[in-house]
Amino acid sequence: MVFSRLAGWLLFYLPLAIAAGSCLYHLAVSVAALRFARQREPAADFTPPVSVLKPLRGIEQNFYATLRTFFQQDYPAYEIVFGLSDPKDPAQWTIAQLRREFPQIPVKVVQVSGPAAGAVNPVNPKTHQLQQMLEQASHEVLVISDADIRVEPGYLRQVVAPLRDPRIGLVTCLYRGVPARGLNSLLEALGMSGDFSGQVLLAQWLGEVRFGLGATLATRQEQIQAIGGLAPWISYLADDFIVGNRIAATGYRVHLSHAVVETLLPHRTAREYWRQQLRWARTVRSCSPRGYAGLVFAFGAPLALLPVALQPHSTPALAVLNAAWAARWLAAWAAGLLVCRDKLVRNYFWLLPLRDLVALVIWLASFFGSEVVWRNARYRLEPDGRMRAARGAK
Repeated sequence: MVFSRLAGWLLFYLPLAIAAGSCLYHLAVSVAALRFARQREPAADFTPPVSVLKPLRGIEQNFYATLRTFFQQDYPAYEIVFGLSDPKDPAQWTIAQLRREFPQIPVKVVQVSGPAAGAVNPVNPKTHQLQQMLEQASHEVLVISDADIRVEPGYLRQVVAPLRDPRIGLVTCLYRGVPARGLNSLLEALGMSGDFSGQVLLAQWLGEVRFGLGATLATRQEQIQAIGGLAPWISYLADDFIVGNRIAATGYRVHLSHAVVETLLPHRTAREYWRQQLRWARTVRSCSPRGYAGLVFAFGAPLALLPVALQPHSTPALAVLNAAWAARWLAAWAAGLLVCRDKLVRNYFWLLPLRDLVALVIWLASFFGSEVVWRNARYRLEPDGRMRAARGAK
């Protein structure tokens, strides 16, 4: 009897307390987004020569149009260095087509050799590519960008300009998702600008941006050398986080640019979506375990449904539920629409409750185990973010 009452008390009041705390969390995200939107960016008149590094692996839908945006930059002098691990990769034909269309843009294609035989730990293929691509980069300033990123013509000017300040060692930026067909892709896109961007903006306000985001890493050769190059980090899954974190650890600042890029999302089956989201969640957990546990307050709105389900006529429960969802939508609007300029948040705001419920389930599942599936291979994540081959994995 006593246990039953205690369980009932916890199931009602604990989610209610978290939901109340989530109102403060989402209000803080809203303030952080508003402050960020009002900040002025450095004048985009610092334009040193740049090497753009693009590691590639196969092609996706709209691959040509996406890659083409990097050839259309309003920037005086830059080269593009592509990395290919497979000499038969179909991406090489897209590169050849773009070279013919834009002969004025210097292009290098690096055929990346495989990892050394007998390597003890799994190797992050992207970091392995970048390690060899760096050797071919002609310029001091580097801009590293994922293959599925689409940018505006002024992108390079915007992300390079802050590097005028020698105290800034890395520039990174937010991104919004461009969904493919299907509900899974749409939920993934909503999570990027309607949730994750808010987390980053709150960290920026609190002075805790000590990481990079794979959409853009703008830095210098000097900073890469200061962290020992990329070789020491080749077994880490979150390459973007670790590079930014290590640069920050050397005493340089990480600057969050106002540039917002687009990442084209593929169509995923329910199984693929679950694996991808769980991999992302466990990667974030390994990078920032304390901060990740605190994300429980990001899910206060769906958690507030439980007290209402237990006591449908409870005035406090209904009041907290309404307040939590109002604060949640305000944060999504501020971060997703005002900062990321993502119309999906406006057009599909009614899907946010479903997205948050799914995200809550994934967040809870991420604490039960450390295995992830990436590129059809299974790995175990160590507490420091390093990859190990999962038991039984070939």
